[in-house]
Amino acid sequence: MSEHKPGDHKTDEFRQTVGTKEQRKIRAEQKGTVGAWSAFGAMGAVGWLVALPVVLGSLFGAWLDYRWPAKINWTMTMLGAGLAVGCLFAGIWMNREKNKIIKEREEWEKQDLKLKDGEDDHQ
Repeated sequence: MSEHKPGDHKTDEFRQTVGTKEQRKIRAEQKGTVGAWSAFGAMGAVGWLVALPVVLGSLFGAWLDYRWPAKINWTMTMLGAGLAVGCLFAGIWMNREKNKIIKEREEWEKQDLKLKDGEDDHQ
């Protein structure tokens, strides 16, 4: 005979939801909060990734304008090229950071599944 009652399924889902949220909370506490310096560091990294190619591109364009004067304004052209390269580098950096977070979250979920499997074996 089955010992499951009609409301047991909802109770199990509720337990799993509460358990998952509690695990996330515990991991967040263990990991610690993101400090202000860490946040400024991330913003600085993105800022430098964009600003440095822009400055270098505009300096290179000014040098080209000085050496070979032409109808093309090399300073503005290289400034735009530097901005494009900087945005590309910043996008790549942010994508890497996003992938790190996703990978970390997947590892946590694998650990949760192992723990749940272990709990199910004991019951």
